[in-house]
Amino acid sequence: MKQRGERTPRAADPAEDPRPSLALRRAETAALCRGCVQCCTYITVEIDAPRSPWEYDQWIWALHHRGVQLYVERPERWSLHFQTRCAELGADDRCAIHGEHPVMCREHDPRSCERWLPLADIRAWFDAPAELEDWIRTERPAHWARLEEWRKASVTASGASRRRRTAVIPSRVSASTARSG
Repeated sequence: MKQRGERTPRAADPAEDPRPSLALRRAETAALCRGCVQCCTYITVEIDAPRSPWEYDQWIWALHHRGVQLYVERPERWSLHFQTRCAELGADDRCAIHGEHPVMCREHDPRSCERWLPLADIRAWFDAPAELEDWIRTERPAHWARLEEWRKASVTASGASRRRRTAVIPSRVSASTARSG
């Protein structure tokens, strides 16, 4: 039992503490995490750096969705970030499945949490499609030119294929109607 005036143990600076996250005592983890549930409110997935026009286009498309963000760390690490609260995090900000929670949660090292340390060397953060497009235009002009060319070609190709489909579909309908009648 903790005595009055006794300080809760706190893990040392990550650079000074070589222990793996699972070696931290429960009190150390609790002290580091007290009042914070940030790690339970998002998911970040590292993705391949886009190189081709369709890859840029898919990430522009993703940014049209609520709760989706994208960022680039130096030297060239891209991540897709989803703002989404864990379904097991209660209204009291306590984990409803603590003790049975996924390994990912158990192995999370609160010493390297963005609450205590900067995330990394973030080069760019995108909340909206226009931000990513502006960045490509200024930081990757050759990629921007290829993306623009690809978009123009895609619009032309999709318009042509749409016209072909509408020309083909009525004849199929007519043929099937003729057979059933």
